[in-house]
Amino acid sequence: MNTHLKLSFRALWAKKSFSLLNILGLAIGIGASLLIFLVIRNEMSYDNYQSKRNRIYRVVSTERKFSNDEITSKYTMVAMPLPDAFRQEFPQMETVGRMHTIGGAQIYIPGKNGAEEMRVKEVSRGQYFVEPQLFDIFDVKWIIGNAAEMKMPNTAVISESRAIAYFGSAQAAMDKTIQLWSYRVPLRVTGVFKDLPKNTDVPFELAASFETLLSLGNGSLREKAKDNWSHLIGGSQCFVVLKPGTDPKSIASQFPRFVTTHYKEQEKKQYTYTQLFLQPLTTMHMDPEYDLPYTNRIAPREMWSLALIGVFLLLVACINFINLATAQSVNRAKEVGVRKALGSNRVQLLRQFLFETGLITLLALIIGTVMAVVSLPSMSHILGKPIVLNGSSLPVIIVFLILTGVIVTFLAGFYPGLVLSGFNPVMALKSRIRAQQKGGVSLRRGLVIFQFVIAQLLVIGTIVVVKQMQYFRNQSMGFRKEAVLMIDLPSDSALKLKYRYLEDRFAALPGVKSVTLCNNAPSTRSGYYTSIQYDTRAEKENFSVKQLMCDSGYYKTFDLKLAAGRYIFGNDSMREALVNETLVKKLGLKSNEEIIGKMITIGEKTIPVVGVLKDYHNNPLDEQIWPSVVTSEFNAYAAIVVSIDPQRVMTTADQIRKTFTAVYPTYLYDYAFMDDQIAQFYESAAVVEQLFKVFAFLAILISCLGLYGLVSFMAVQKNKEVGIRKVLGASVQSILYLFSKEFTILIGVAFLVAAPLGYFFMNNWLQGYYYHIELGWGVFVLAIVLSIVIAWITVGYKAIKAALANPINSLRSE
Repeated sequence: MNTHLKLSFRALWAKKSFSLLNILGLAIGIGASLLIFLVIRNEMSYDNYQSKRNRIYRVVSTERKFSNDEITSKYTMVAMPLPDAFRQEFPQMETVGRMHTIGGAQIYIPGKNGAEEMRVKEVSRGQYFVEPQLFDIFDVKWIIGNAAEMKMPNTAVISESRAIAYFGSAQAAMDKTIQLWSYRVPLRVTGVFKDLPKNTDVPFELAASFETLLSLGNGSLREKAKDNWSHLIGGSQCFVVLKPGTDPKSIASQFPRFVTTHYKEQEKKQYTYTQLFLQPLTTMHMDPEYDLPYTNRIAPREMWSLALIGVFLLLVACINFINLATAQSVNRAKEVGVRKALGSNRVQLLRQFLFETGLITLLALIIGTVMAVVSLPSMSHILGKPIVLNGSSLPVIIVFLILTGVIVTFLAGFYPGLVLSGFNPVMALKSRIRAQQKGGVSLRRGLVIFQFVIAQLLVIGTIVVVKQMQYFRNQSMGFRKEAVLMIDLPSDSALKLKYRYLEDRFAALPGVKSVTLCNNAPSTRSGYYTSIQYDTRAEKENFSVKQLMCDSGYYKTFDLKLAAGRYIFGNDSMREALVNETLVKKLGLKSNEEIIGKMITIGEKTIPVVGVLKDYHNNPLDEQIWPSVVTSEFNAYAAIVVSIDPQRVMTTADQIRKTFTAVYPTYLYDYAFMDDQIAQFYESAAVVEQLFKVFAFLAILISCLGLYGLVSFMAVQKNKEVGIRKVLGASVQSILYLFSKEFTILIGVAFLVAAPLGYFFMNNWLQGYYYHIELGWGVFVLAIVLSIVIAWITVGYKAIKAALANPINSLRSE
C-alpha cells in the first residue's frame, strides 16, 4: 500500500499541470453532481419526518362530464360536510382532520400598558384554520400548552419563532391575544410548538381553530358545513390517517357510493360528477396533478432532467481523465517497459494505475464536496427555498460520495490502466510507442465528441429556456402592466366605507393617471370561478367562467379594449356584465355583437351583457385564456389599483403610500407592482433557466479543461513538427489551423448528434406551456457558433504560444 501511495504521488507530481487539470475537472463534476443529488433528495424528503407518513392520505377529487367522461377539473379542496361524514361512515379511518389556508394576513399584537401595537403582514405560507385532529395526524413537538382547547372558537397555537417574534418567548406567548385581519378577529394562544422542518407541505406557523372560521360571517359557513355538498371551500384540505393494516384501495372502492349518496349530482341535473381519491402523503409533493397551497416544488420532469445532467457532468469529467491519461500514455511507456522488464505483470500495473486514479478521485471528492457545500446557499437562492440538511442526511451523503468515488475511479481509471499496462516492454524501451497506438486517437476523438454532445445539449437547452423566459417577460398580456400599483385593502365593513374616499384622494395626486377598485388583477392563477346560464337556454353551461369584479375605472387603468358594445358604468352592484371574446366562442355564437343585450345568470342574479372585451391573458402565458365575465360588486372589492405616469413612478408611489397611511393609519401598506406580480407566475421556469445556465457553464468548463489539456499535450508532441513547418515558411495562421481543425471537426460531428436530440427534448419541454416560442434554426446556429468559439478560445492560447515559439529551440537537438 505504501509503495502504491509513493508511486502515485510521484506520478502526480511529475505531471503537475495535467494532474491539476484532472483533479479540477473531476472535482467540478463531482461537486455539481453532489449538489444536484442534494437538491433531488431535498425534494424527495418532504414530510419524511412524519411518524405516520405511510398511513396519512390527502383527500382529492376529480370532476368529469357525464356525457363523455372528460376530466374538467382536479381539486384538493373538499366539500364542507365531507370530514364529518368520513368520521361517521368510515371506521377504518383512525383520524380525519381538515385545514383551511388563511393566506397572507395582517396580524396585530396589542401593546402593553398603552404601548403601540405591533402590526405584521405575514406571507401566505404558514397561516391556517385547522381542526385539532390535525395535530393527531402530523407530528408536532409542544414546548408549552397543546391543541386541546382548539375545539373552541378564537383560539390558536403558534410556532416557537412566531412566539419569539410576537411576544419574546414561548412562555410569554401563552394566553396572549393575536388579532387577525383588519376586523380584528381575536385569537388566544393556547400552545406553542417547535418550528417544523422546512421540507414540509403542511407548514404550520400560526394555526387558528377551525371553529373560529365557522363562527365568522354570522355563522354562514357553519350552515354550509352541514349539508352543502356542492360548495368547495377554497384553500381547504382534508387529511386522514388509516388504521394499521387498512388497504386504501378498499376505502377508495366505497367512494362512488359515498358520492352518489351525498353529492346527489344526477338528481340536481349537474353536467359533471365527482370522483374522490386518497393521495398518499409520501407522493404528495412529487405529484403535479394536484396543487400544493403555498409550497413550491420542482416538477418531476425537471427532476429527471437534473438527475440526467448530474450523470452527464460526471461522465464528462471521467472522459477528461481518460483523454488526458491515454494522451500521456506515450510519456509513461518507458516506465511501463522498465517495470515489466523487472517482473511486474499486467495485473500489478493495472492495480497501480487504478490506485493513482483513486488518489486523484479522493482529492477531487474532497474539493468537490467543499465546492458543493459552499454553493448550497446560492442553490437555495435559485430554488427559492432552503435545502434542508440534518443528521439523517449525513449517512446518505457519505454513501453517495463513496459510490461516486468507486464508480468514477473505475470509469476513469480502468481503460487508461488497461492501455498502459498492455504496452510491449521491448517497444516501450526502444521508444517506439506513439500516441496513435493502443486506442489513442480514435478513442479520444470519440470521447471528445461525446463530451461536446452533452455540452451542446445543455447549451441548446439553456438558449431555449432563456428565449422562453424572454417571451414570458416581453409578450404583451393584452393589458397595461407597467407602472401599475396594486394595493391590498382592509376588509372590515367599517373601513370599507372609506374605499371611495381613498380612490378620490389617489386620483387627485400628481402623476396618477387613473384609479380603480377590484377584487383581482386581470391575470391571476387563482381568481373566482363560477358557472353561468346563457339567455333562454334551459341548463347551465358545461364549463366554468372566471368572474372579475371591478368599478368603471378598471378598463382605463389596465387599458382594456372593447370588441363590441360598451363598458359598465355602474360601480357598486351587479347590474350589467362584460364578457371576453373567448366566452362568446365557447357559447357557440357567430359574432361578438350577437351577445349584446342578451341575459346571463350568475349565481342568483340575471343581468344583461352590455359589452365584449377583446381577449387578454387572464391566466399566465403557460395556460390558455379562460372564458370570463366582468361585473361590478362593491362588497367583493379587495384591492385598489393605481396607474402611474412612468416618468414619475418613485415620487408618486411615495405620495400614494403617505396618502394610504393617512386614510388607514392602523392598516399596513401592502403593495405590489403589476409587472412584478406577473413575473412571479414564471418562478418555476425562472428556476429551470438558472439551473440550465449554471450546469451548461459547468459542462462547457469541464470540456474546455479537457481540451486545454489535450492541446497542451499536442503542443509537446508536435513541437518538432511545428519547428520544421516554421522553418519551411509556415505562417502563424497555418499553425493555428493545424491545432484547431481537428477539434472544430469533432465539435461539428457532436453538433450533428446534439441538434436532433436537443430539438426532441426541448420541443417536449415547450409543450408544457400553452403559449411558447417556436424552435427555429437560429437556436441551433447559435449553439454551434458558441461551442466553436469557446473551443477556439480554449485551444487558442496554447496554439498561439506554440506558433510563436522560436523553431531553433525545438530543432536544436536534430
